[in-house]
Amino acid sequence: MSKRTYTPPVKEIKYLRISLTDRCNFVCPYCRSEKFSTPKGFEITADHIERVVKVFSQYGLKTVRLTGGEPLLRPDIVEIVKRISLYGVEIALTTNGFFLKGLAKPLKEAGVKRLNISLDSLKEDKFRYITGGGDLNRVLEGIAEAKKVGFKSIKLNTVAIKGFTEEEIDDLLNFAAEGGFHLRFIELMPIGKLPFYSEDRFLPLDWVKNYIEENYGKLEPLDRSGSGASKDFYLPALKLKVGFIKAITEPFCEGCSKFRLTSDGKIHFCLRLEESFDLKPYLDDENKLRSVVGKLLELKTETNAFITKNGFGWFAENSKMVALGG
Repeated sequence: MSKRTYTPPVKEIKYLRISLTDRCNFVCPYCRSEKFSTPKGFEITADHIERVVKVFSQYGLKTVRLTGGEPLLRPDIVEIVKRISLYGVEIALTTNGFFLKGLAKPLKEAGVKRLNISLDSLKEDKFRYITGGGDLNRVLEGIAEAKKVGFKSIKLNTVAIKGFTEEEIDDLLNFAAEGGFHLRFIELMPIGKLPFYSEDRFLPLDWVKNYIEENYGKLEPLDRSGSGASKDFYLPALKLKVGFIKAITEPFCEGCSKFRLTSDGKIHFCLRLEESFDLKPYLDDENKLRSVVGKLLELKTETNAFITKNGFGWFAENSKMVALGG
């Protein structure tokens, strides 16, 4: 439960996550089930995305993160980046890395500044298991290419899973240190009530942090940056930046100004709540989009106030992470 009794109004749209598609070539069990299939229907276009970024940039937008599903499945991904880069926003992208080898250079040239790449294991058999058949070597080639073409900010995201992640920590730390990457551990979030979720799979990040300090020395705290979700540390022994995203044991909801636009044209305000706003009727007209910004800010403020009052003890049960984009 939050200790705050007053929730300040959200006055700007500073941070926007755009899920370009809910399609993905991996089947990670904490994100989707094998039974999940993408319904054929509306998917936001490059025109829609550019129009949203253009209008929102007039209301304080600073950062756009492109997610999925797997955003690199969009054949127009480079065009989308080029078009939204015209509006003075910093563009980040989250990917599973499978298609990154051939796209790293054009994405960087188009305007992507920061990359987050999912990497739960460096063992081929375990990687195949957790991704539903993914090719680890191809992902590693994509990461290497991203470094080669000059991306200065590459973060590796690891979902912490009890009985799985404990044996991965040393390999991941050393891989990140050798490559100069920022390694982040993320607590398992039970969004969508997938079959994979169970208490015996939950690995608190305090355990991971304690393991690292017991084996590699003290972690030195760093100031929070970006969206503020990650609590970051510097590990002198490996000259490595390590982050912990504790959505369960240490929620970071207060003061949230994050908006999510899903590929079906809906604005979501919080991963913990089902409520959304259908933006589709406004996507084809700039003036209509501007007219609804005030309502979006009002709804975000109401969402923050609800969480502040009622606490953080649940996540949306009818949504899927593969659609929301994290």
